[in-house]
Amino acid sequence: MDMFTTTTNLDHLHPNIIQTHILPRLDGPSLSATSAASSYLKTLCSDDALWHQISQATWPSITHPRVADVISTFPSGYRSFFNDVFPTLITDVDPCNTRRFWSNPKLDCLCCNLDRSFHHTWPAQLISAVDIRYKNELIYSTVNFTQITSEFLSSAFCIFLNDESQEISRTIDLTVDEVAGADKPTLLHLKESLKLNWIIIDPIRKRACNLSSIKPVVSRQDWVTNETVLRYVTILPGCEPNEIVKCKIQVVLGVGEKGVGLYVKEVMVKLQGLNCVSLKGVEFMVVAEKALMEENRVRRSVVSDEERLKSYMLFKDIKREKNEWEEKRERRRELVIYFNYVAIFISGSGGRQSFGLGQVVAALVVGQRTYRNARGPIYDVSVVDVRQAGHVDWPGSSSVG
Repeated sequence: MDMFTTTTNLDHLHPNIIQTHILPRLDGPSLSATSAASSYLKTLCSDDALWHQISQATWPSITHPRVADVISTFPSGYRSFFNDVFPTLITDVDPCNTRRFWSNPKLDCLCCNLDRSFHHTWPAQLISAVDIRYKNELIYSTVNFTQITSEFLSSAFCIFLNDESQEISRTIDLTVDEVAGADKPTLLHLKESLKLNWIIIDPIRKRACNLSSIKPVVSRQDWVTNETVLRYVTILPGCEPNEIVKCKIQVVLGVGEKGVGLYVKEVMVKLQGLNCVSLKGVEFMVVAEKALMEENRVRRSVVSDEERLKSYMLFKDIKREKNEWEEKRERRRELVIYFNYVAIFISGSGGRQSFGLGQVVAALVVGQRTYRNARGPIYDVSVVDVRQAGHVDWPGSSSVG
């Protein structure tokens, strides 16, 4: 029997059979893995028609004619586009260096040292391709073209998409309470089942990236508006060295009549720092540029949902540390100011008079009032404040005695 046994491998198959019957059945990750198996398979997988089909099936929004024209100019067409977009953007955050950034008073601001060379390389438009799936079923798909104007660069960055801007919109087959909205089990279900891709495309650099965390990191019910809110967060490096920011995409789901069906009401993306202040459009362009080109500790990688969530939780921990540090610094500053005014108050007497506890407390009141309103003079304190602080007569007061 052994002499009739033969071994068959891919080299014995005609290339047309592999390209027409095997490779088209693979999804994007499988096709990428296949192309890396051997130089022969890499050649067979280089057909742009394969990547064109897979890319448009994965992100239907890119079927828009203008988007398709831009992707066709990429170095390897749809294959380059897929390799740019499918992996997740991961920022290698060093908590120690990040802590050093916000604890340095000279860097305690979110402002970019912008290189003027960026100005002539920014595209006239920023292309956003957005797709939302519920259990792998497409429920929302649209393309947005944002004009890069001076107003966009100087204003707080925000791209807002409402329910009128989508090209494809379907209702999520879920029933919720018409008044109370989604309950906790429904929110957890949506957190696992609703996947979002927000792709930005740079026509000049011929690169693209996915700003989304794919799955939500937060899901909650807004009891005031009766809307379900889901947030997708990706951590990116900021403009300054060791600075980190978060790209926050928020999806708002509305409720159908009598609580039957959920639909995408609005989608928006913002860029925020550790202090939750929205950054400007010019800062977003710099951050997006670094992300596209994988600069400043950014890399593309296929990671698990747990790894994406880990990056977000690290950002929250650093944010909490920063808030605690700022509170301690503020308390130290107030303490120094208070005792400075006590020293001024005591030194003003020339050391010839002793003071009681009430008089010292009164000095602290003046210090606090003056610290909070630096425009006022040192004696800018009402008689009521003084009386409450120990019924002390104060120089310049008309209520002596």
